Amino acid sequence: MKALKKICTALMLLAFAFVFASCSSGSDSDDDDSSTKGLPPSVGKNVLAGNSYQYSNKYDKGTVTTTYEFKDDTVTEKTVESSETEILEYKYTYNANTGLLYLNVVSWTVDGEKMTSMDDVYKYFAKDFDCTVEQAKEYLGDADMFAENISVCYFVKDDGNILLGDYFDDDKDVEVSKFSYAEEPALRVNFDGEKIELNVATKASWKIEELDAKAKTFSGKEIEGSYTVKAKATKTLMDLNGYDKSNEANGYITIKFSKLPDTLTSAPYNMKTGTEYKFIFDPDCDEYKKL
Repeated sequence: MKALKKICTALMLLAFAFVFASCSSGSDSDDDDSSTKGLPPSVGKNVLAGNSYQYSNKYDKGTVTTTYEFKDDTVTEKTVESSETEILEYKYTYNANTGLLYLNVVSWTVDGEKMTSMDDVYKYFAKDFDCTVEQAKEYLGDADMFAENISVCYFVKDDGNILLGDYFDDDKDVEVSKFSYAEEPALRVNFDGEKIELNVATKASWKIEELDAKAKTFSGKEIEGSYTVKAKATKTLMDLNGYDKSNEANGYITIKFSKLPDTLTSAPYNMKTGTEYKFIFDPDCDEYKKL
């Protein structure tokens, strides 16, 4: 599960050098019900409450470990890398019939400092990056990590472990997600990592230097184009009985390239500018071990 990139991408990129989980976000809510934070009502049996789940990801610089501890209506997400610890506390509801969690951030703790409002975040940002609170507000814009409702897929396996993945239910999710080419050979558009890459034995990638979400365009020195959201998710991890990143039910976009590198215009890709190509949303799912 990936956590707050859509909500506060700039702060995340500057504040942390480690890769951190952030899920696909839903819409804002004006509902001021303090018990549910404007989240949909829960449906069915809560099999997560009282349990903890953990996932560790090793990479060149070390290991990132994320642990989720579920209570009846709150869940705590703790991410640890080396000496750095980040804690997010959410209010949550769920739909056991569809396998969806709905989350709203209650608090965010970094370096032992707990934040429960954007005013707290502005002050933390200003202190950490040696700027004024007003400069922090200007830099972060209208982002409000405490106002967003977040949708996450979950699937409980027979062994008790759970799969957590992104859910494509909002056009804005494109900005922080990965998409896999619907045809062969393998090609991935990684808007999250700002690149288009061959995810096969041959390693090659082309940097996206600018992404305009309003115009739905992207550009780089060697590659550029536009995208259209054709279909949002119609099925969850539960519906698909697990992780299936090649299923169109995850939702998909089409991309029309206006500039292509030689690698993609030649065999085996043979892509052409001005032609639409289908890319399927990747739920970017991880398996969390039940503790």
